[in-house]
Amino acid sequence: MDSDARHALLADVDRVCDLVGTTLGPFGTNKLVVESGGRVTTTASSTLLLERLELDDPATTLLRDAATDFRDEWGDGSTRMVLLTGALLSQADDLIERGLHPTTVARGYRDAFDIASERLDARARPLSLVGAERVAETALTGTRNPATRRRVSEAIASAVTNAAADDSVDGGRTNVDVVARIGGVGDTELVDGVVIETPPVSDAMPRRQRDAGVALLSSTVDVPRLGGATDSSKQSISLDVESFEDRADVGAYERDEFRRMLSNAADAGCRFIATQGAVNDRVKTRVADAGITAIERVDDDMRRLVRNTGGRVVPTLEDVTPETMGAADVGFERLAGREFVTVEGTAERMYTLLCRAPDPRSVSAFEASATSAISATFQALADERVVPGGGATEIDLERSVREAARGTASREQLAMEGFARALTEIPRGLAASAGLDGWTSVLRLRVAHTEGRSSMGVDALSGEIRDVLDADPVVEPRRLQRAILGAATDLAVQLIRIDGQLSASNLADDEPSPPVQ
Repeated sequence: MDSDARHALLADVDRVCDLVGTTLGPFGTNKLVVESGGRVTTTASSTLLLERLELDDPATTLLRDAATDFRDEWGDGSTRMVLLTGALLSQADDLIERGLHPTTVARGYRDAFDIASERLDARARPLSLVGAERVAETALTGTRNPATRRRVSEAIASAVTNAAADDSVDGGRTNVDVVARIGGVGDTELVDGVVIETPPVSDAMPRRQRDAGVALLSSTVDVPRLGGATDSSKQSISLDVESFEDRADVGAYERDEFRRMLSNAADAGCRFIATQGAVNDRVKTRVADAGITAIERVDDDMRRLVRNTGGRVVPTLEDVTPETMGAADVGFERLAGREFVTVEGTAERMYTLLCRAPDPRSVSAFEASATSAISATFQALADERVVPGGGATEIDLERSVREAARGTASREQLAMEGFARALTEIPRGLAASAGLDGWTSVLRLRVAHTEGRSSMGVDALSGEIRDVLDADPVVEPRRLQRAILGAATDLAVQLIRIDGQLSASNLADDEPSPPVQ
């Protein structure tokens, strides 16, 4: 592949990496994204930015998919992964321009990654030295208020620690949810249970149910239609009503059937209904008169309700039995003008961080930040090891890779040095977003690490270079750092080894083949 073609292939990738990289840290810049349909989004979230960008180039699409996959798997670190990928590609492009073969660059990057991984393991500290709340506070970039950061981080650490101790298939990660809405940041609180923003379907329904039987339904709560369905999916029954008296009789029968179903459910202990469908207006009063509280159109939260209450989702009230119901304490509360229902089940404990942000633009950013902090805390608890944040680890890894490169006689030495230079993009980006001179900060950090102060990093919130393991530690999970290094290296190697772009719909030769004689 010639130089011009390679530059064209990776030019958009470099541009996207630069855009995403400036969102790094608590003072990451906002981006105003104007889509072709006129939709305008202001965000400092790298994930949301990549989702909103209308990318057609295959290389940039590959980058976006990789960042999305990383976010889905790890929950945090996608911004640093994209920034490091861009830095590695930039270094590789320079090396290839100087005559180094892409395969040599790839080998050098792989060797450098191995050295960096070993050093990362060697410098990791036990989580117990700083506490899980410090990991959460480092990742919580959605607010800069010290008191709010401390309060929210302590709540996250408490929820994650309790959830991680439960016997859950995914280690408890899905047992902690975030709900962000407009309000005063002082209203942020940790709730033991599942929180859903929805009112009861009728004001006449009880607003608090203790030790309630919970029925989870998948369809609309309504009177049954006589002859509307059979046990066969291929057959139905049609009733022809010939008089008003017959129609009235059918209606009375259907209402009696609903009363019977509702009475049976209430006798079985049902006091709370959550349905993925609706609750018809004509039955709301009857449900309330039976002492049952109901909410409707529950979709994304249904799985959490199943795990929290221990119930099973069934089609209709007819299928509600003591065996299919769960159990929970249910209560409704109005916060900042909105209705919330809290379901505190007895099966598997769930936690909800109910966050408040002062305006609509900051709600999504705060929610994304809190979600990232939860994921980072889970990673730290799973591994029980952390490394210094603020770019201190990247500077330390740079020194290790450079020292190893000096002892390498092959041409891979140049690639290893390029890998080391790329690592400095993390502390440089953090310093720049905090209002410091990026390259001056990198030089200061290099000097400090050479003098043996290997915990010196960028404290973006205070806007200074300091020992990030001293007061108010800035720390990150070791396993997340390693995942970022690995994902960025793999993606960079994959991109620099591309030697052409082909159309999957047209693979014909430029010159037609001669006919066979």
